[in-house]
Amino acid sequence: MALSPIFKIRESVTPQIIELLEQTTLGTNGAMYRHLDTSQRIKEADHPLFLSMERNEKVIGNITFCRRERDWYIRYFAFHSLVQAGAKKKKEDKGNSFLKRELNQFFDDAFEGKIDGIKVQSMYAFIDPKNDRSKWMSQNFNFHVIGQLVTQTFSRIAPKVSPRIVKTTKWDEIEELVLNQYNAHAYFFDEHANKPPFYGLKDEHNELIACAKVTTVHWEIIRLPGKFGKITTKIIPYIPFVNRLIKPKKHTFLVPEIVCVKNNDPLLLEELFTSILHEEKLNLMIWWLDINDPLYQNVQRKVNWGLLNRIIGVSPVDVVQRTANGQPIFQDQKVFVTAWDMV
Repeated sequence: MALSPIFKIRESVTPQIIELLEQTTLGTNGAMYRHLDTSQRIKEADHPLFLSMERNEKVIGNITFCRRERDWYIRYFAFHSLVQAGAKKKKEDKGNSFLKRELNQFFDDAFEGKIDGIKVQSMYAFIDPKNDRSKWMSQNFNFHVIGQLVTQTFSRIAPKVSPRIVKTTKWDEIEELVLNQYNAHAYFFDEHANKPPFYGLKDEHNELIACAKVTTVHWEIIRLPGKFGKITTKIIPYIPFVNRLIKPKKHTFLVPEIVCVKNNDPLLLEELFTSILHEEKLNLMIWWLDINDPLYQNVQRKVNWGLLNRIIGVSPVDVVQRTANGQPIFQDQKVFVTAWDMV
């Protein structure tokens, strides 16, 4: 069955799609924020497919898929009030019923190889379990939770640099270390991870003992989590120390990925992260990784994560997946996360 003419499928982004995504506010309960780098990030998408809902030459909804061989990552799922209201209503309106029918047809076609000639093995996404819109997507399109990530902050008011820190643009200098640590993770690919800048620590024998890639990110924070989140957002610019970590109008931070540390040593991790913050002249990192990753399991309770961690703690992110036959794959594997997928 063909999709309704209201839906368009493209392999290139349009200004109208960018406009919709730039206007999208993320989060529905607690924290609310907007990505300020969308126009740049969307052009970096790996093998993208844009499924848009359009009316009167205006894009009113978009799902952006990154086609990673037979596994498709859902990077953007943005619709106007049509979907936003759907999570709150006990009974579906006609609009949501239509949307569900059409999108489920698209998913079925993708699994059968009718979209680009390749039978999709799975579709997956990372969603905030407290976000009504994300949960609506997951529940109504047969996505199931197969794992969980953590959102871990690392902050320093005055980060100090280690004499062992090095910076490089050469992927081959860290490639072996990265592959040894992450190649067995579900959904591993290096198309974003292999782009610099990379940082590392070298010992007295010039051996690389830790490394990471970092991405600089800008958000606008509309509301912080918590009962008084809206008020807190307004007064943070006047709170000493905290105002160096959170700047609501243009919240700038680093996202590390492909983090490797010899023997999963927490002291090495702190040395690496603190030095990177110093070199990048920033005060905050937000790190997403599988909660069961051996590195995180070993350092979780041994690292001083900083002031912001003490204020907001660690937030979970669900890994959701849909397969052709409804049977989960990769359920017992750690999931790989690249920074691009989150920012």
